[in-house]
Amino acid sequence: MKISRNINSEIDQFQKGSSVCIGVFDGIHLGHQELIRKTIGHAKENDLSTVLFTFEPTPNEYFSKGEPQPRLTSIDEKYQYLSNKNIDLLYCPPFNKEMENLSPIQFVEEHLIANLNAKYVIVGMDFHFAKDRSGSVDTLIELGLKYGFEVDPIQFITQKDKKISSTIIRQSLVKQDIETANQMLGRNYSVLGKVIKGKQIGRTIGFPTANIDINTRDVLLRGVFCVKAIIGSSDKEFNGVANIGFKPTVDGNALTLEVHLLNFNEDIYDSNLQIEFMHRIRGEEKFNDLDELTDQINQDVKKADEYFIKNQ
Repeated sequence: MKISRNINSEIDQFQKGSSVCIGVFDGIHLGHQELIRKTIGHAKENDLSTVLFTFEPTPNEYFSKGEPQPRLTSIDEKYQYLSNKNIDLLYCPPFNKEMENLSPIQFVEEHLIANLNAKYVIVGMDFHFAKDRSGSVDTLIELGLKYGFEVDPIQFITQKDKKISSTIIRQSLVKQDIETANQMLGRNYSVLGKVIKGKQIGRTIGFPTANIDINTRDVLLRGVFCVKAIIGSSDKEFNGVANIGFKPTVDGNALTLEVHLLNFNEDIYDSNLQIEFMHRIRGEEKFNDLDELTDQINQDVKKADEYFIKNQ
């Protein structure tokens, strides 16, 4: 799969045309996965290329002018998830002033026709686009008749009579309800980041941790969790215990994500680590000293072992 911020339309990458799904795709939850499945289906039936069309930064980040809603997935995490899903191109032009001011016709002409040679366009029923969100699904269908592409609007996916949405998943994470979030995602909520050097306090008390660089995002979860970790491009999973918080026992003042991998003793500094959150053990606490903290971590590891044995 390729990733592109813009496309040189002089290079005809889509001679036969493309099947394109459009959206922010934050989280790539079950609703998004249905759009992707439909996109791939149209492509296979008509011998077309497959394109996932999103924005970087997102419209929400552009319009917020300050503090947007925390993301569920970074662009790197989207790329990683999609890399084995039969998507040919992740197209992520910047959402900027130029994009903001495109009319519906300009959006279609410049992106769907000139760049992608779209033959099928797959969107959610609530899709809006172009200046002032003036374009709707009906607008897209009308323009499709003019420019020669079909529009496949997808109904909302629901779970327990609730529409699955990135907003509801964020709310579940804020409530520390990782199980509900994972159900709506159709997979485990995960964070991808590089292992960086920390204060190495965990090593001194017998629990070495991998410190994950999360400086550019808010993970929303707080506390201690059972996790699975994948190192780099490996397919092998390692069980672990993760702590997300401010480390009050050692006077921490920055949000950190630390992972202790169970039965593991390798140097993984500078490696990319994908952390999948499965179950919350407890909230973050401040302990009187490192001995008290060590006792609690022993209990956390025991609970994690019990969880993984029960759910293997």
